[in-house]
Amino acid sequence: MKSKLLLCLFLLTSLLWQPTFAQARKAKERQASKTAPATTAVANSLLWEISGNGLKQPSYLYGTFHLLNDSYLSTTPEVKQHFEQSKAVVIEADIDSSKVMQLAGYMVMPENKLSELLSAEEYQLVATETKNVLGYDLAMLDHMKPVSLMLLLSVTEYKDLEAVKKFEDGQALDMYFASQGRSNNKKMFYLETLEQQMQLLYDHHSLDQQAQQLIAFVKSKDYVLNSQEELTNLYFNKDLQAMVAASEAYSKKMGEEDMAYMLDDRNKNWMTQLPQILKAQQTFIAVGAMHLPGNNGLIKLLQNAGYTVKPLQ
Repeated sequence: MKSKLLLCLFLLTSLLWQPTFAQARKAKERQASKTAPATTAVANSLLWEISGNGLKQPSYLYGTFHLLNDSYLSTTPEVKQHFEQSKAVVIEADIDSSKVMQLAGYMVMPENKLSELLSAEEYQLVATETKNVLGYDLAMLDHMKPVSLMLLLSVTEYKDLEAVKKFEDGQALDMYFASQGRSNNKKMFYLETLEQQMQLLYDHHSLDQQAQQLIAFVKSKDYVLNSQEELTNLYFNKDLQAMVAASEAYSKKMGEEDMAYMLDDRNKNWMTQLPQILKAQQTFIAVGAMHLPGNNGLIKLLQNAGYTVKPLQ
């Protein structure tokens, strides 16, 4: 059980981006479309070269899939090549095991219980799912926040998908770039703190909202897993546009609220940091793939800032 908790914590904001976070961008773009052009389509590529705007050497932007392990990189040698030649590495947050454990309190609710947040019928539904997937009685996890349990269930079942199992060796992609960067004495930059990511994932929604999300997940589990598998295959095809479309369809089906705080707002904040990093040295930026496309995606924001951004795959 401890290993599953650690896995969930290590992955942080990654665990929900596949099916839901694209809605944030779409909501804002629909509003912006009244005064701005439609979203520019992007090429089928996860690896992008950043040049111009005074850069002496090109840098690179790579869209990761947070639940995919680094054995996947054997299929894309150009990614490793550009990563290895870069002098600095940028990732979303410093994922350090000691820090993770210090912040594990975000996952629990000492003053509340799942048995009090859910109706008797809902509790039994979740209890059955928990027993079937994790092998534990729900009573043992009664003080776990609903979103924490949802992520544990999601990750555990997601890892059994055939599309993912063939790349089960190694570390999660983001952790690979972090550990290899440190091992090779590259300069390391983190766009956010681990605590900021914990707050976004575990504290943004009220416990009542989390409870309803948990119930919706359990009731629609087959649809959720099918959507996740579809998105994984679209990632393998490097099709960012189709990933956005699939995510929007999922969001509509699941009735998700606007989650712009998870994509658009963070992208804009990251852009206050990236120009100085890029100016100083050749850099490899590895962030979740859904941060790349769209009018408020990093590709477009970098272009708006004067950089030339072109696909390399």
